[in-house]
Amino acid sequence: MEIENDGPQYQFTLDVLKALHLDSTSFFDDLKNDGPYEVQVYKWIDKLYNKEKSVDEAIQLIHRVRRFFIL
Repeated sequence: MEIENDGPQYQFTLDVLKALHLDSTSFFDDLKNDGPYEVQVYKWIDKLYNKEKSVDEAIQLIHRVRRFFIL
């Protein structure tokens, strides 16, 4: 994972993580250690970025999906 090398994608990811109240340092550490929650959230963020969704759209969609998985 070299997301740090892609400025726009990295900023998108940081903005989404901030809105989700997730600490980016802890998130990326856990992602590197294959934390299941972090891997899943990162997959969602990456997919939404590649679909050219806005940060606001991504946040709304991730909130909906997280609620679905919790129920």
